[in-house]
Amino acid sequence: MTRVLLRAAGVCFVLAIALMATAQPASLTVLSRDGRKPLPVIAVNNQEYVAVDDINTVFGTTAREDRLAGGLTITLRSRSIVLTADQNVVSVGGRLVSLPSPPVRRDGRWHVPLDFLPRALALVLDTRLDLRRAPRLLIVGDLRAPRVVARVDAGTTNVAVTFEVTPNTQAQVTAQPGRLVVQFEADVIDLALPSLPPQTFLLGLAPGDTANSVVLTTGPRYATHRVATTPADAGSGRVTIDLLPATTAETTAPTVTPPAAPPEARLVIPPPAPASGLRTVVIDPGHGGDELGTQGAKGTLEKEITLSVARRLRTLIESRLGAKVFLTRDDDRTLSLDERSAFANNHQADVFLSLHANSAVRPALKGAEVYFLTVERADAEARKRAGDNATTLPALGGGSREIDLILWETAQARYLEQSAALAGFVEQALAGRVEMSPRAIQQASLRVLVGANMPAALVEIGYLSNAEQEAQLATGAYQDQVAQALLDALIKFREFLEH
Repeated sequence: MTRVLLRAAGVCFVLAIALMATAQPASLTVLSRDGRKPLPVIAVNNQEYVAVDDINTVFGTTAREDRLAGGLTITLRSRSIVLTADQNVVSVGGRLVSLPSPPVRRDGRWHVPLDFLPRALALVLDTRLDLRRAPRLLIVGDLRAPRVVARVDAGTTNVAVTFEVTPNTQAQVTAQPGRLVVQFEADVIDLALPSLPPQTFLLGLAPGDTANSVVLTTGPRYATHRVATTPADAGSGRVTIDLLPATTAETTAPTVTPPAAPPEARLVIPPPAPASGLRTVVIDPGHGGDELGTQGAKGTLEKEITLSVARRLRTLIESRLGAKVFLTRDDDRTLSLDERSAFANNHQADVFLSLHANSAVRPALKGAEVYFLTVERADAEARKRAGDNATTLPALGGGSREIDLILWETAQARYLEQSAALAGFVEQALAGRVEMSPRAIQQASLRVLVGANMPAALVEIGYLSNAEQEAQLATGAYQDQVAQALLDALIKFREFLEH
């Protein structure tokens, strides 16, 4: 049975639907043994097209137009393709090949649909063309071209660079003067690189000298590195390079004495364990974009603190639990409260954690706090309604499919007991590492938790209105301790789910 979460205004259900983008399609990247080249794409009648002139430039073909016949011939050596405007069948060396939409002549240029490339052009080139629409790729020939997505997480005394590789392939890291070269066992890599956070370990992250490598330009604080290779799931893998300074090259993971964090605390990345019970975690860095959140007297912003802690926690969860982790935002953007819980629902999260920093009129107040939802109407009747709403919708290809309809306002009702347990584990773990508020665990009617269709909790990691805590919250050492505590809590919660 498929479950669909519906937001209700009164008793009305609102279905969330995906809208087709009207923006101009992104160009294709053509990957071959010679490297990568862009191939522009335009939209014609809601279909994606490429210009024949651009095909000629990228693949070395030639084109000759016959205006009297209203056709065009594309040639490479002795092979040719004959196409006619408004006809969705082309001739490739006398062989008829159908296209999903016909070639068009627009603004004096001929354009063909994207499927023309693997269906017709590949026959002329006498090589395989692999069109990957989602990553906007066209792979030329039988190349091994894994998707490699890089991420950089900056700690107080280290920087971790993680490469997610799909499909999984081996990687070798070689140290050279002033840089590290990561070479993957592939012909080319489909590489996605992030912007670098301000720090002095890593000065640059760029494609390497070969089509299957990445170069890390090291900074003045870098002295050595550690490499961990972790299988993520079937068909994908992960390579993490931990850049370390000379002062911590020989140290082991620190022993933490509660409640204060040691000044040189760093992210602890123990050996990975298989994920079970907790397969997917969504972390919500509170506020962002135009919503600054609370602000300390020295200008420390809640939205920046929560994002930094979320990134550190993501690194720990992925390394220790082997679970998939998604952030509701990984940059400075504005999201509504409902959008945050909807994000967790759409990613089918097993746990939802929303991170915040607190503020109070009395500057003496300080300490971390943990919240789970209180639902005034979450009695037996509400819980029953949360589980009993169902309907049947038609399915593509015929037949029907039963759909659970869950009122947005009662989505969290079925998980209150698990959410309470989660909040308890978080409170216990935080108490062992940071100072807690006198009211360390509470229930409240928090909108960001209302629509979460999984166990959920909100964590206030400290008071920015307290001068001492503002100074702590701005340090990587304190943020690392919070992240480590939340990891410990998730490990306990996973054990709770398994029993």
